[in-house]
Amino acid sequence: MLMAADEASEQVRELVELLLDRTRPDKRLGQHFLLDETVLARAVELADIQSDARVLEVGPGPGTLTKSLLDAGALVHAIELDSEAAAHLHRVFSAEIGNHRLEVVEGDAVAIAWPDGLTHVVCNPPYQISSPLIERIERYQRDALRMGNSGLAAVVLLLQEEFATKVGMTAGEPSHGPLGMSLAFSWRCELDLKVPPHSFSPHPAVDSRMVKLTPDDLVTVLMQDPGHPLGETLEPADARFSRLLVRHCFEQRRKKLRNRLANPPKRLLRIPGWHRSRWSDAVQELSKGDELAGLPSSFLDLRPESLTQQEWLTLSSWLSMLEIGTLQAD
Repeated sequence: MLMAADEASEQVRELVELLLDRTRPDKRLGQHFLLDETVLARAVELADIQSDARVLEVGPGPGTLTKSLLDAGALVHAIELDSEAAAHLHRVFSAEIGNHRLEVVEGDAVAIAWPDGLTHVVCNPPYQISSPLIERIERYQRDALRMGNSGLAAVVLLLQEEFATKVGMTAGEPSHGPLGMSLAFSWRCELDLKVPPHSFSPHPAVDSRMVKLTPDDLVTVLMQDPGHPLGETLEPADARFSRLLVRHCFEQRRKKLRNRLANPPKRLLRIPGWHRSRWSDAVQELSKGDELAGLPSSFLDLRPESLTQQEWLTLSSWLSMLEIGTLQAD
């Protein structure tokens, strides 16, 4: 067993050294190559990769995680921005590319099209693309579900520790933000293995954290809860409206909700059925009901980070159903 582990570790280091023989890590691309076999194995285990998995890997670099995914039986679609790293992958995985178990595409993973039918995203992305990558994953999932496909079963990302805390909102109200809130509407977030700098070459200046995202429709959960107004009084709001509402209020997170809601979001007209007059009428009606089911007392005097993801969904649903005269002023 120990010999097998040593052999796997040696193979990982060999992949990194083969790439470093031809090029040096590019700081502009945020390249930190993963060396730790334990971390690689945990990523595959956490994603629950089976032999029928179709995995997208962003920024494979030397191919250490790529190899672990292939060894687990996955079909891998790898997107690499660095031309030298892409050429390296073609050299060391020529057999896997030849038998169509691996596809290597050179390009910007946030900008280019992703293949249909992906079941997982598993990667160690550059820190600087973490936020746009998660937004791209969300968009891919929405498009897949809209087309009637099953979409992604799981996402495993290795993120900067501080950013992972914001994604999972695990540090209380200070970690609440538009990204974590919007993500929580459709995904369950788990923070897993903490990864120290020495697990990479070159070493980053900060710790990393492995994060797993699993599809989880919070609206459906709330509607099945007999004690929640979404299961009795309210209809779910348009998901795009809920996300827009969150982003709008967090743009100035130091201000109270009453002040942020006084003006409509900039992109409100992009949401079907919404316009400035409807927004003004809904907010005017909302201000009459300081005690609304599913929302904290005097919620309009709270700041955005004080609401939970369930309360944000409830607020967006109240706004969607309110018209002048719906509520009676006290």
